Amino acid sequence: MRDSGQSEQDRILRGMELHSVEEEVDVTPAIMHKVRQIHQKKQGRNDGNRKKTLIIAMLTAILILSSSVYASNYLIQIRNKEGEVILSTIKPWKYSKSEYNAKRVKESEEELSKRLKPGEQAVFYIKDLHMTPLVKEQPLNYFYMLTKHSNYQELAKEIEEKGAPLLGEPDYVPEGYRFDFGQIQIRNTPVWNTPEYKILVNELKAQAEKSDEEQGLFYKIVPWLDIASTGMEYRKGENRIKIVAFAREKGSKAGVPTNQAVKIKVKGKEMILSASPSSPSRNLTWLSDSEEVLYIITDDSKDPLSKEEFAKIAAGLVSE
Repeated sequence: MRDSGQSEQDRILRGMELHSVEEEVDVTPAIMHKVRQIHQKKQGRNDGNRKKTLIIAMLTAILILSSSVYASNYLIQIRNKEGEVILSTIKPWKYSKSEYNAKRVKESEEELSKRLKPGEQAVFYIKDLHMTPLVKEQPLNYFYMLTKHSNYQELAKEIEEKGAPLLGEPDYVPEGYRFDFGQIQIRNTPVWNTPEYKILVNELKAQAEKSDEEQGLFYKIVPWLDIASTGMEYRKGENRIKIVAFAREKGSKAGVPTNQAVKIKVKGKEMILSASPSSPSRNLTWLSDSEEVLYIITDDSKDPLSKEEFAKIAAGLVSE
């Protein structure tokens, strides 16, 4: 914690090889040379025109400089030992889910949480003429009754029992943060647009059509097959730090949706620290050595972490 052992933590941090390796191209000399050329060509004009031209040229230079820095911060790739790109930044996703749809889904999930047992998955259909057209394309929703563990030891036991992505307890979290809960999330099945999905759609829609309810919830408990992630949250008052380990297939491409990012190194492991317009929080993302687990640390916008704090948390999660 910050209130003890600060000098020792600083020493460890310096040994992490924490640094930004973002590529920056210094275009200032070339731009300023262009500005001088423009200025010299206008020597014969009056002072007002010369000043106006110089201001425009300077603004152009600022825009070019800003664009080049933005590009260097946005386009980031991480490669494995074979030189293959395994993690990169991508354009942020855009969502267009209506508030009404979100409200109805939330209400349905609250109702299902009263009916399901921990570890059960329900696939559900909402009958409601006010739902937006997107529901016609993807009419089913998923709800998994999570088991929330109040301490890390319970979470570690479930990780071992279910073969979930390994997520160790970090050696460091900022002062005031304590373990709040841990949980394991499944991979929802059946997958959209598969034969099994279509069969379930027809079954639940048939139930809805037979019902006289104008707004109804129709669901079926469906067994799950695979684990999707292991997660835990640390809390300080209303502020939270989230840490998640996602299972993934080796060889598949992993992308970080962002419009602003830098690359850092922690204990020799390359990571991407990113921000996105869709969320006020920031993420630190990296892949395990096996490339089969994707790790993400997310801070709280109301209590943002420094780059050094992100690195200290990650250091305790990186395998030696």
